[in-house]
Amino acid sequence: MEKIVKAEVMWPTTTLAIHLKDSRELNAGLARIIREKEQEILGKHKPTLVAGIKQGLTAYWLEFNVLNWDYPEIAEFRKIVLDGIRETFKVQGQNPDDPGMQIVGISCWANVLRYGEFLEVHHHDPSYISGHYQVQTGYGPGEAPDESEGGQTVYFRPGFLDRSHGGKAAGQTSPWDDDWRVSVTPVEGKLFFFPSYVRHEVRPYLGKHERISIAMDIFVKKQEALMYFGGPRWFVPGKVPTPARRAMPVGK
Repeated sequence: MEKIVKAEVMWPTTTLAIHLKDSRELNAGLARIIREKEQEILGKHKPTLVAGIKQGLTAYWLEFNVLNWDYPEIAEFRKIVLDGIRETFKVQGQNPDDPGMQIVGISCWANVLRYGEFLEVHHHDPSYISGHYQVQTGYGPGEAPDESEGGQTVYFRPGFLDRSHGGKAAGQTSPWDDDWRVSVTPVEGKLFFFPSYVRHEVRPYLGKHERISIAMDIFVKKQEALMYFGGPRWFVPGKVPTPARRAMPVGK
């Protein structure tokens, strides 16, 4: 009798990290734009509770899309993101040119965390993949990361939170539980993509400056998501956005 042995992987947690060298100028521009937009957005809309955040720019994530903003720095960042998404599809074993992998919508928002702020454990289902880019760590310019200042992103192993109840309900400890989470110190210029079902959190930030990041959720055609990818929340590749144009800075 012939025996066929084949290794198969179910629900792999494939991620992709892209580190941008010499990104200081781009990050400075992105930080400036986000601060300007923060004041504008907070004055026009109402917040929506998300990941424990009741106020601040993150709570307005349904009201804007960073990729639609009309700035040269955003245009550069947009290209980096779209190229990164294609690379993520490839490492997943997907063909980025397959019709089913066509991007039908990207939700993209900015997070500005100040002293004492944090994001509670959450995930980004039902999107296909999610990502975030570190614009500013909040550590002082030129200073090495200090873990005591917090702000780390912690990723939890899929399934761990579902089966762990704590205390007596937790049962016998698994020998694999030493690997149940990964804590990552923020690095400016790092773009990171991961499956949207991966739960994660941002530990309380205790730094001197603002911790600024850009997050995104990507939906593809094969998901057949029953969603309307229109309005201020969404960026659709190939569709020309029509945001209000910015006023040019004095002297520019």
